[in-house]
Amino acid sequence: MQMINDREAVRSLVVKNGLDGIFSPAVTQKMELRRYEAGEAICSVGDQMEGLFVLVEGKLKIHTLLPNGKSMLVRFARPMSVIGDVELLHQYIVKNQVESVGQSLILFAGRRWLLKELENNAALLRFMVGELSHKLYTLGQTTALNLLYPVENRFASYLMSLFADNTGVRRMEEIRTATLVETAELLGTSYRHLNRVVRQFIEQGIIERKRGRLSVLNEVKLAELANGNLYE
Repeated sequence: MQMINDREAVRSLVVKNGLDGIFSPAVTQKMELRRYEAGEAICSVGDQMEGLFVLVEGKLKIHTLLPNGKSMLVRFARPMSVIGDVELLHQYIVKNQVESVGQSLILFAGRRWLLKELENNAALLRFMVGELSHKLYTLGQTTALNLLYPVENRFASYLMSLFADNTGVRRMEEIRTATLVETAELLGTSYRHLNRVVRQFIEQGIIERKRGRLSVLNEVKLAELANGNLYE
């Protein structure tokens, strides 16, 4: 994680993302701008959160660690997602692992300032209730996806979720085949089973494997398999 000591950049991101209409100047002036690189953890299981993390650029991957040591994908987060709202009031310990997908920019607001703000700021309360509602709604969807859908549909949903940009527009990207072991675990299946699905997708012309990477060839077919279910 790199701290970016640029107050003008903070102010610009606050205005660009409409945060000046949610937080008071007392909070935005205290916000920190942090840059995270690909695979870097924003928070880990067991951490004590010190405030709110507001994603303003990039993408985050959120997964939960199971008692057997395995992990399962919860969702991908895009701007303007918030990390730490669930833990804020009661200081719950972190239950999920949150990692940056590619490079991400995050504005951080300390807990002490936020608790004062919540007493009188209705806009902030509405914003946080909206975030919590979204998480509760999508948690049910992703739980059903992980438990009830075949691996083919889960993998298609994973690829569609992974390859969307911040505006929801799909971008054709690549995934390293070396990460398929991790992907299989996140989707609650075995590497062998996922590899069979990958070969099936290749035979159907949906994706291709080249130089140790997978890339999407037929987004329409992939979307059909995802059936509107995304990890978001």
